Amino acid sequence: MDALTRLKQAVDAYYRLSQETWSAIAAITSIKLLAKDEWLYKEGEYLTTFAFLHQGLVRLVNTNAAGQEYNKRFFVAGEFPGVMRALHRQEPANQGIQALEASQVVLIKFKQFRALLMDNPELMRFQILYLEKNWLLEKDKRELYMVQLDATERYLSFLKEQPELAERVPQYHLASHLGITPTQLSRIRKSLKNSGSFT
Repeated sequence: MDALTRLKQAVDAYYRLSQETWSAIAAITSIKLLAKDEWLYKEGEYLTTFAFLHQGLVRLVNTNAAGQEYNKRFFVAGEFPGVMRALHRQEPANQGIQALEASQVVLIKFKQFRALLMDNPELMRFQILYLEKNWLLEKDKRELYMVQLDATERYLSFLKEQPELAERVPQYHLASHLGITPTQLSRIRKSLKNSGSFT
């Protein structure tokens, strides 16, 4: 399956678009290949696109004033990585997106997409359904997850919800995502293994 076919399937899973609307979207896209560790978007850059991940794995990361990284989220094939705050506000990105594996993305021009969206009821329906699932419901779950669960519970929750990433994401990146140090994560993994809760 090529990248644009997969993008169409991903969009249609939320709301099926007419051929005319799909053709308008396809016309504002381009394909980009990323090597492992290559940055799709860097913190501080002014951005003009958001992306659809066709193949690979990327991380959404923020760096604090002390230079410490926090991995907010990992994106897998079929998802839409982007730094939307920067795009909407037309300001430098406060987060970056980096490939953790060799990846292929579809870049979607943001201004042109917004122009289509504002004048197209089909795209409006897609956008509403997408935002409800991925920004409202997932954001609430993530905030509760970080506040209510201890480190071991956060790790077990991650394994339950995203088991395919347990071996793909480097442990130091996973530790950052969980809000703990790599040493703490190593101890948690060892404790779970010793107790028979984890293999």
